[in-house]
Amino acid sequence: MKSKNDNRKNNKMFKDNETIDYLIIGNSAAGLAAAESIRELDKSGEIMILTGENYLNYSKPMITYFLSGTVNLDMIHFKDDKFYKDNRLDVRLNTRVKSIDTDKMFLITDDGNRYEFRKLLIASGGRPIVPKIKAIGTKSSGFIDGTNYDKTEGIFTLTNLEDAVRVKNYIEKNGIKNISILGGGLIGLKAAEAFLEKGIDVNIIELADRILAATFDREASGIIEKKLKSTGSNIYMNNTIEEIHIGSGKITGYKLKDGEKMECRLLVIAVGVNPDTGFISSGSLDMARGIIVDDHMRTSAKNIYAAGDVVEGPDMISGGKRNIAIWPLAVRQGTAAGLNMAGGNKKYGGGFFMNSVELLGIPSISMGITNVAEEKEGFEVLKYLNTNQDMYRKVIIKNNRIIGVILVNNIERAGIYSGLIRNEIDISSVKENISREDFGIIHLPADYKKHLVVGEGIEV
Repeated sequence: MKSKNDNRKNNKMFKDNETIDYLIIGNSAAGLAAAESIRELDKSGEIMILTGENYLNYSKPMITYFLSGTVNLDMIHFKDDKFYKDNRLDVRLNTRVKSIDTDKMFLITDDGNRYEFRKLLIASGGRPIVPKIKAIGTKSSGFIDGTNYDKTEGIFTLTNLEDAVRVKNYIEKNGIKNISILGGGLIGLKAAEAFLEKGIDVNIIELADRILAATFDREASGIIEKKLKSTGSNIYMNNTIEEIHIGSGKITGYKLKDGEKMECRLLVIAVGVNPDTGFISSGSLDMARGIIVDDHMRTSAKNIYAAGDVVEGPDMISGGKRNIAIWPLAVRQGTAAGLNMAGGNKKYGGGFFMNSVELLGIPSISMGITNVAEEKEGFEVLKYLNTNQDMYRKVIIKNNRIIGVILVNNIERAGIYSGLIRNEIDISSVKENISREDFGIIHLPADYKKHLVVGEGIEV
């Protein structure tokens, strides 16, 4: 994947001072979906893509599979060179945006180049969160944070392919047999699974009272925790790292909040991701946690659009704006943005959180709003738990409509639940069956079953 990328930078399709018809920041799901949809309506306009990464493209959900050795670099991309050639895309690798002038419609990159544009899409994705942690053992004791963590050998994040390559090489070079992971969310647990497959022992440190706390409740988390502990992994919940110990420029250990000290030669920081908006000056675009967009993926600045993990877009369940950083929505948002940039009129209908992952052989899906206090007024929470088979199902209902679901170890009906949420179906007539183990199409409201047969069908 890398061999042709550097050559592509040297064979530029148009001059640096030329005004670009469509300039896209980001070369992943949203950016490439936008480029493809632009070409549906505009066969001749110039399209340039800027990316700070060194790889042409890759599937981010696959990076831990590369880390474990399950797949190689040739298997991780989702668009080949022919896609770029057929769509006449000029891709500039290792090109990070430094600033944008939204009024005069140009941007500056870290290498000092200026790019003027007629239409701009910001699809820059996310950047890992690195909390400020006291560092002990440096020449002058200081702190590890997002600006300098990579200056200490053995400390990594794991949100892109370059991270995975560096971690893999470090393990092999240094014979690492034990790894600590700060963060028990999805990134941390997928990393843990990859390390366990390589025969490496794992310690997980999680600030919350359970792993996967953002999307799982105690019962669902408990099933995964039990499986992790059966591998010999250690999980330190209600805890975090207060000190990192450094010797000769390398991590040697750390101290937890509860006072326990542990040796460590490799630490992965996986506490979360924020929208990558550091190059956007304050006040130039309407922003909250991410860039605020309307239902056509337009920002508050004329001719500037945004899509993917960097935005706060329409949320189907709450009716407001929310940052929902998942691959399928990034593709849908990018597609809508690209069509609209090229003169179309495509409305993005909104989405809701959905994550499907298999951890240690246990498949699970969470969608919508999954953490609601059972006693909260206006909500109904229905559960089914089979402890013998580690099978769990939870359905959250408001105003007789499903707004959230957790499925663990039995996800065959996920498409049905997703359709009920998306179509806002009144399930009052079938509520008593909605969480049972054998719930399926036969239990659905009659009118909706007819819709599934003659209408859009079930999305899985």
